[in-house]
Amino acid sequence: MNRSSSLSTCIGLISAIEWALKVLLIVGLFTIIPTGCNSTPKISGVWKGTIQGSERGRKNNWQGPAELILSQNSEAVTGTLSFTQPQAGRIQLPITSGIISKDSLTFSGLSQFPLGGSLELAFHGKISGTSIAGTTDMTWRGLLGTVTTTGPLTLNQ
Repeated sequence: MNRSSSLSTCIGLISAIEWALKVLLIVGLFTIIPTGCNSTPKISGVWKGTIQGSERGRKNNWQGPAELILSQNSEAVTGTLSFTQPQAGRIQLPITSGIISKDSLTFSGLSQFPLGGSLELAFHGKISGTSIAGTTDMTWRGLLGTVTTTGPLTLNQ
């Protein structure tokens, strides 16, 4: 093998190594980026805490125990929120649309009551490790009209 042929072989080998390194870098980036620092928190399971509510003007304040059972599929969340409201008793609200985005959680649900009426609930909050905290907006519809309440929902796993 002459000197020119050896040089061509070395250049070819260097080009192949550069190409392989570029491929590894691209594959590595596509592997790291989706699971990196901004990965979706895992929140499936049982969460327990308290829920509070009050009408506009801080009227008719109430507080009760709450339990949230969540099932997560990537960023989508479903489940059941159960809580006790002093006048209405124990309520189970199916969560029909929930979304996790980074450390934020939003969900909503609708519960129909056996004797008529309904409760529509929307939650917006933050996930921090084994805690979820945020605000619920609830619209109660019944024979005597519609009442809107808002208040915190605080849960721990």
